[in-house]
Amino acid sequence: MSLFIEIFIILVLIIVQSIFGIGLLLFGTPSLLVLGYDFANTISVLMPISITISALQFFKSKVSDRNYIKEYNLFCLPFLVLFLILALKFKHLLDFTILVAFLLIFSSILILNKHRFSNFEKLFFKLKKYLLIGIGCVHGLTNMGGSFLSIYATLSSRNIKEVGRYYISYSYLIMGVLQLMTVLFFSFNILELNKLYYVFLTVIIYFPAQKIFKNIKDRNFSKYINTIALIYGLLILISYY
Repeated sequence: MSLFIEIFIILVLIIVQSIFGIGLLLFGTPSLLVLGYDFANTISVLMPISITISALQFFKSKVSDRNYIKEYNLFCLPFLVLFLILALKFKHLLDFTILVAFLLIFSSILILNKHRFSNFEKLFFKLKKYLLIGIGCVHGLTNMGGSFLSIYATLSSRNIKEVGRYYISYSYLIMGVLQLMTVLFFSFNILELNKLYYVFLTVIIYFPAQKIFKNIKDRNFSKYINTIALIYGLLILISYY
């Protein structure tokens, strides 16, 4: 039964990630943790899928922004690797389930009410480098930096969905490669590497899902996924207690 639930969750999240560029790690991480996976195996299951989708979105995108890539690589990635190593080393001291639930709720409320801090865009651009550092820390520690990444991408792209998804897809692609390499290096002996067949499902589902993406209006792009994220976070808290 748990395998059926796992497959169903993965299929739904492949569709969500294929449309929005985000969602697989955001929702998949707490889901697999609840199903009994440890943090390292959660990454080993989800990351090949995420890398595949992000690669398709990034390399097929008509958008190009080398400045974003350079800034992202310099300020986010070193902290991602550092905090991922800390998460793998101290996994028994951290309750990832409750942590990711709170992150889901907090970040979703923040995104859904982003109009309240729209006047602070000048401050945002002044703090961009520090925000990238924060995203790297959160994502490395919990695999849940996607919520904060979506805020960053939305503001940086001026709410243009193609640009926003370009930023997200590159970020997830390079983060995914580094995370998978780090987990393989530090936790290879405890990994269950028998779920790579999900990658084939990804390739099949991705292209039909792009028709949905093209029909979504820019102003609704982040609204849909963050509403789901808020509900999901609340459900995790309820089930946890």
